[in-house]
Amino acid sequence: MTWDAVRAARPDVVLLMPCGFPPDRTLTELDLLTALPGWAELPAVRSGEVWVLDGPAHFNRPGPRVVRGVEVLAQVLHGARVGDPVTGAEARRPGRE
Repeated sequence: MTWDAVRAARPDVVLLMPCGFPPDRTLTELDLLTALPGWAELPAVRSGEVWVLDGPAHFNRPGPRVVRGVEVLAQVLHGARVGDPVTGAEARRPGRE
């Protein structure tokens, strides 16, 4: 997806889970994204709904842990607790650690 397409979509929530990047690396490289034109104007950014998720652990590979990924998404997107509570290692909002 191009950056222009992201801006045009005006997302209410942004989930960052790059393939092969654990959350700490995603956070380390977050400035590459936040420096893009229009980042601060995205509804998700304005409302604090930007999340860094553990893509390699729960989303980027098929397997049993994908179920845990769905549980994480249920809590992040809807506030619904399904399964164990989501940990800071699984999902966190940048700048709110």
